[in-house]
Amino acid sequence: MAISSFSNNGRLLKLGADGKNQTQLLADSSASILWSSSCGTNYLVLTWSGHGGTSSQNIWRTNADGSSPLKLTDGKLDGFPVCSPDQKWVYYADFAGLHMRRIPLDGSGNTESVLGVPPGYAFAGGQSVPSFSPDGKTLAAAIADTQEEAVKIALFNLGSSSQPRMLDASHYSSSGLQFTPDGKSVAYAVRENGVDNVWVQPLEGSAGHPITDFKSEQIWSFRLSPDGKSLGILRGDYDSDVVLLQESKP
Repeated sequence: MAISSFSNNGRLLKLGADGKNQTQLLADSSASILWSSSCGTNYLVLTWSGHGGTSSQNIWRTNADGSSPLKLTDGKLDGFPVCSPDQKWVYYADFAGLHMRRIPLDGSGNTESVLGVPPGYAFAGGQSVPSFSPDGKTLAAAIADTQEEAVKIALFNLGSSSQPRMLDASHYSSSGLQFTPDGKSVAYAVRENGVDNVWVQPLEGSAGHPITDFKSEQIWSFRLSPDGKSLGILRGDYDSDVVLLQESKP
């Protein structure tokens, strides 16, 4: 069973399956902890930005309880860590170099480039951590056209150097991406009129469909259970105030 964890800026927290029993695993008030995900039951991988007063953003590994943090990468702007299904590798996005790279989970060896983002595209932001297919042969990543800002789901064949297959992802909300357990579709959140719902898009190209019908709020993250029968969603509203500033006259 995977570990249910989430990051809240400078804190890494763990929740019970019922959303209760919140436990702090890791904290750094002077930095940001982002994009945490589990590597089986023993480890977590995460992005630590500005740790130790640095200006870099790197990938770290911790034990399941947040102890023994180990720095895995030394890039300038690394993010979106995800473990391979065999739990031997951590794949991550090199935002600066526009490549998907990997490094051994145990920290041995050097980072190596695996995939390049197609020309004219960049990694989509938000919570768009890439997702492995159940058989470990395909990696799905959300990328955005740098001119039109249109989002595509790129399906990279890990056994080939060919360009990825692209799926349209209209109204993509950058709130998560995941293969369905049967490996035949990808699920992601879409936003229409300010409301998010989870959308399932078959890989063979037929029309996608929503699997939720919310009438309000945005989805911050979601996760399908391994058997595909349950769906966990973290959702809510973003509140903000508009303040009018006017220069006073002497």
